[in-house]
Amino acid sequence: MRFRPELLGVVESPLVQIATAAEAMPGALKLCYGESDMPTPAFICRAAYDASLGGHTFYTHTAGAPELREAIAAKVFELHGVTCQPTEIISTVGASMAIYLAVRAFVGAGDNAIVISPSYAIFSNAVIMAGGVPRPVPLTLEGHRFRLDLDRVGAAIDPATRMIVVNSPSNPTGWLMTADEQRALYDLAERHDLMILADEVYERLVYDGPIAPSFARVAKNSERLIVVNSFSKTYNMTGWRLGWAQGSERTIRLMYKAAEFMTSNPAAMVQQAGIVALRDGEPYVSELRDHYAKRRTQAMNALAAIPGVSVPEPEGAFYAFPRIDGLTDSTAFTADLLRQARVALAPGVAFGAAGAGHVRLCFAATEQTLATALARFREFMVESG
Repeated sequence: MRFRPELLGVVESPLVQIATAAEAMPGALKLCYGESDMPTPAFICRAAYDASLGGHTFYTHTAGAPELREAIAAKVFELHGVTCQPTEIISTVGASMAIYLAVRAFVGAGDNAIVISPSYAIFSNAVIMAGGVPRPVPLTLEGHRFRLDLDRVGAAIDPATRMIVVNSPSNPTGWLMTADEQRALYDLAERHDLMILADEVYERLVYDGPIAPSFARVAKNSERLIVVNSFSKTYNMTGWRLGWAQGSERTIRLMYKAAEFMTSNPAAMVQQAGIVALRDGEPYVSELRDHYAKRRTQAMNALAAIPGVSVPEPEGAFYAFPRIDGLTDSTAFTADLLRQARVALAPGVAFGAAGAGHVRLCFAATEQTLATALARFREFMVESG
């Protein structure tokens, strides 16, 4: 029996390994996950319950119920002033499925894709599973901020390059792309006839303004852009598995034709809950962002006081990505931290080679959980010298 090399090229993430170990350890504080420790708000849960009782228990169109796609299009216009049609949107089983469909539509054997990194491993692995080769292009760390190096991106492009993948606000760095950087990257894609896949799932979680810039505002040609988004982070709906992609009608049609034979449609009652989240969720989003802003300040202050730790400022998302002086093996470091201090952080190499020397800390936790975890982290660093 021979397994396909595309799947054999996918390795288990060190993030999954540390999380599995943490789950088996009583009393461990798990700041390794990419989610809040708060549950989905009650008004969304009630909407799913009501929808189930109201008969939303059947298949929908593979791309999602028309009313959900209309609600997403309306929200995109409300937030970004960008007009898109429901036919230019597909709702998916989480943003993860949207990412895989997008990559699969444009990347295959013999192709490569530029991945701005450090980045969540889904991007490189989606390229690998499609038969292509990921080409990580690292951000530049200048002082306490990350910056996109367009010269590095340009140097990585060759005739086999099909796509540029970028996540802003970024998991794991908290880097926030500027509109000028988006325009420059879009112009580069135009010159080389490349597709841009923009993961914007953290767009509402920014700390200097109401929303992150969207590529949809700068892309003159919708055939060159796919924007992926999700309900998971904005509304604390990670376990509900509901995301979407926005692109040209031709691209979206191709994606939903493929999705029919992978996952089909997201659960019907979850789609209805998504409509309610979009319609009624703005007060909750504002409260959530304020909560995360306080936890960001708490985490940054505590990390800055730990010897041997330097912290690039996260401008969006809910992660800190501290660098540890002299760290050469972040996987071993996080394993030792968990074993000795019962604190689970994600090793930086889980986000590619550009994450070496770093760890990722999710600060979307309660004030007390964060305080206890950071105190344990400090004690571990002091004792380990």
